[in-house]
Amino acid sequence: MRPAICSKNKEHFPDYILRMYRQLEDHPYGGVFSFMQPVIILRDPELIQRVTVKDFDHFTDHRSFFDEATEPLWGKSLFNLSDERWRNMRSILNPAFTSSKTEAMFGLVSQCCQQMVEFLEQCYQQPPEQGCFIQRDFEMLVLELKELYARYTNDVIARTAFGIEIDSFKNPTNEFYMMGQKAFKIGHLRMMKYFGYLISPKLMQLLGVNIIPKKVTDFLRSTIYETVLTREKEDIVKPDMLQLLTQAMKGVLTDETSSEERKKTDKSNEMDMDDIGAQALMFFLAGFETTSTLLCFASHQLAVHPDIQNKLQEEIDATLQQHGGKITHEAVHSMKYLDMVVSETLRMFPPSVVADRLCVKPYCLEADPPVELKPGDTMFIPIYGLHHDPEHYSNPERFDPERFSDEKRQNINPFAYLPFGSGPRSCIGKLFALME
Repeated sequence: MRPAICSKNKEHFPDYILRMYRQLEDHPYGGVFSFMQPVIILRDPELIQRVTVKDFDHFTDHRSFFDEATEPLWGKSLFNLSDERWRNMRSILNPAFTSSKTEAMFGLVSQCCQQMVEFLEQCYQQPPEQGCFIQRDFEMLVLELKELYARYTNDVIARTAFGIEIDSFKNPTNEFYMMGQKAFKIGHLRMMKYFGYLISPKLMQLLGVNIIPKKVTDFLRSTIYETVLTREKEDIVKPDMLQLLTQAMKGVLTDETSSEERKKTDKSNEMDMDDIGAQALMFFLAGFETTSTLLCFASHQLAVHPDIQNKLQEEIDATLQQHGGKITHEAVHSMKYLDMVVSETLRMFPPSVVADRLCVKPYCLEADPPVELKPGDTMFIPIYGLHHDPEHYSNPERFDPERFSDEKRQNINPFAYLPFGSGPRSCIGKLFALME
């Protein structure tokens, strides 16, 4: 195993995961050290299914480095919670992430997309100012896609999770966008803090070291509080995530849930304003960077594969014609080739290259040879390795949306395709992310 901190190590983390995965060829699992902690890497999809689904009650938690004292909001987020607190919060939030609730927010997302399109059209007609991330080169626009999509995802999250109408194209230095940039700016100090938590989380917690800048969490918390109080005072109702979280806090969000699920949701009296802020922060951190990066990868693949781009464009044009030129949720949902392109992008460039599960009670991992696990042992699921394994995908480095056609999709092992994780602890916002 190569050193993880050595300045001469030029290996990117996805490449490291892929190398570890390939070194375990012909083995169902293997071991590696994550700094001072031994970790088991699961390579066999059947073992992954057992750990994440069949025997989930033995692996209910993620590794948690942060507590509520050092990270008051992130410490209460669904991703960071464990045991019964996670179960309660998940049951409270589940009704907020159903297909109908996601569809209700389609209009908000569409408005943000329209803002981006109008901005691009304006830039094409009138060259932008010097220093802008978009430049005019004769008849072409030369642009930095990452910043373009970051502004789009920023506006989507601001509207859907925080109830704020922002246009980051007309107002590029708005506070919400600048806070997002601050939250994801990775400098030497931030990396030192992160490695400190990996090596000795208890010491870092004792020292009160935080990863997310306090200015960011304070801004998001005050934004949530002010918006919720204003809505209650003026009786404002909007079809966004903040409204759903507020309803969940009051225990009135029960659509599309069974009676048993509603009983669980009744525990919402345990949810307070900080809980709402924590879930909104999770939504912010999970959606800001990952979606914009995925859109960049998709755009690049379409640019270097004009045949795929043309086929997708033909489907979009035909769909718009069928729906009177309007982009609706139904129209987007009907585009099968678009879904294939997105699915293949998620395969090649999964938002998370590795997932983890923490053993919470004694368990025998029945493999060859079997392993006796004890509480505290960690499992790594090498998502990037699985997605680039020729055993699961022929010619895995080739961008081929046809893998996900109706005929071929059924041949894909569902536990070898994990862009949003697997089992009860998978990404709760999957439907929203795909819509965005």
